[in-house]
Parts: sequence; structure tokens; C-alpha cells
Amino acid sequence: MSQTYWYNLSTQSVVRDDERPSEDCLGPFATAAEAEDSPAILVEYARTWLESEESAPYREMAAELDDDVDRI
Repeated sequence: MSQTYWYNLSTQSVVRDDERPSEDCLGPFATAAEAEDSPAILVEYARTWLESEESAPYREMAAELDDDVDRI
């Protein structure tokens, strides 16, 4: 079996598959370098999605929630 890597969000470090804690990790990745780059890649994916038409209904829901919070 080949080694896989994970990015630990709590420690902000790359860990091997055999060291991986449960829910604090992104992965698996084939290389340590891919795991290291994963937070930046996820931010870019999120930014791209937020700018897409697909996210419009969610942006509208978030705006409505913000309006409700402002009234409290």
C-alpha cells in the first residue's frame, strides 16, 4: 500500500496516513507537497464557487440571516 498524506488543520502541518487524527484533517493526498498546498487550493475553490451563479441562493440566504441578526 502506498503512503498517503493529510493536512492537519489544528496543527497546520502535514501528517502521514498512519498518524492522521480524525476530523481535523484534509485529504488524503498522494504527496506531502499536495497536502501542504491544500488549504490554499481550498480557499481558491471556495472563492471560485462564491463567485459562481451556483452560489446565488446561498448568498441570498446569508444576506437574509444577516438582516435578521441586525434587527435583534
